[in-house]
Amino acid sequence: MRTLLLLCSSLILPLAGQEPDVDAQVVELRETISKMVEVKALASMEKNEWAGRKAEMAELLKLHRRELELLGEELEKSGTSAGGYDEKKREAEEELERLKSARRAASETVLKNKDRTLALAKFFPKPLAMESEVERVSLESWEAGDEARDGLQAILGMVTKAEQFNRRITRTKEERDGREVEVIYLGLARAYYADRSGNAGVGQPDEEGWIWLSKPELNGEVVKALDELDKKRPPEVVELPVGIKEVAR
Repeated sequence: MRTLLLLCSSLILPLAGQEPDVDAQVVELRETISKMVEVKALASMEKNEWAGRKAEMAELLKLHRRELELLGEELEKSGTSAGGYDEKKREAEEELERLKSARRAASETVLKNKDRTLALAKFFPKPLAMESEVERVSLESWEAGDEARDGLQAILGMVTKAEQFNRRITRTKEERDGREVEVIYLGLARAYYADRSGNAGVGQPDEEGWIWLSKPELNGEVVKALDELDKKRPPEVVELPVGIKEVAR
């Protein structure tokens, strides 16, 4: 400890005895040391700032790479979706073409069968003609270029009603021989009429439509059939002449 004090004294004493120019050198040395410290501090600060900026740039670069990856995934998905869209579009176009072809075929079918169906309708007896009046008018007004569905519905409607009429016995009241009579239709093949005054006759389809022939001798059998339909008498065998004439189509 004593040695340290002596050394310090030896350092201080010479400074106290120095000339003023030595003091100026000391001041200059102190300023130089101060500037060096400032430079080192600035360098350290810049170094720290650069490290921070470098880390920030690294994070931004990492984020940019991730964005590129996500964009690639979206583009890949978009490509897949576009392919699926093209496939669905192609299927839709093929289906549309099939529908157009079916529509053309349906229109051709209506054109082919329109006149034939209307010609057959001329042979419809009065009750059937009344039942199918709407379909007949619709078919008569149908023209090429119209909706094929309307024409097909009219044809099918007339054919269906004719088939149903042909399977049953239909009973109506009509005017024959100048008076009202009751008529029994046996489908589309034959009809019989009679009244309670002795009048009777038969009807059948012909080239120009249905024709009616007066046959008073059938009155008893026709009236018996009417009473059986009304359940006014027990069922019995009724003998009526049946003749089927083939009509030219």
